[in-house]
Amino acid sequence: MGTIYRQAKLTVTADVAWDFLDRYTRSEVHVFSAAKGERQEDDYRVVTLADGTELWERNVTVDAGLMRAVYAIPEFPGAEHHQAEMRVLRDGDDAATVVWITDLLPHELVNHLSEVYDVMFSELVAAINKHGASQSPGTGATAAPRRVDN
Repeated sequence: MGTIYRQAKLTVTADVAWDFLDRYTRSEVHVFSAAKGERQEDDYRVVTLADGTELWERNVTVDAGLMRAVYAIPEFPGAEHHQAEMRVLRDGDDAATVVWITDLLPHELVNHLSEVYDVMFSELVAAINKHGASQSPGTGATAAPRRVDN
């Protein structure tokens, strides 16, 4: 199985970052430029891409205590398997890291999607930090994201 792994330090607290990801799982916030919209249907977050294609993301676990959200896209184009986790890690009282891990079969999809995930992860980090800035002024710069592809 191939894995796309991204992580980055945030300029917001873990609680603020989790608030954003929790809202994301319920289609309450818009993040990715490749999507023109999203809506909630039962356990699914339905993402409409710019070309009209719909991706049905099934929420598997949304755990506020562990600050992690796991979802799968059963009909991900070209994939036998897709599952992803977004997690917020506490780095201290006022610091946090966001981690996004996506597992794919066939593993060759990792090479095909890595650059797309770079863009999407940068957009995710920016949206989380902006969410924090809208709640409290005076945020700093973000550390460069860490990239690992297997």
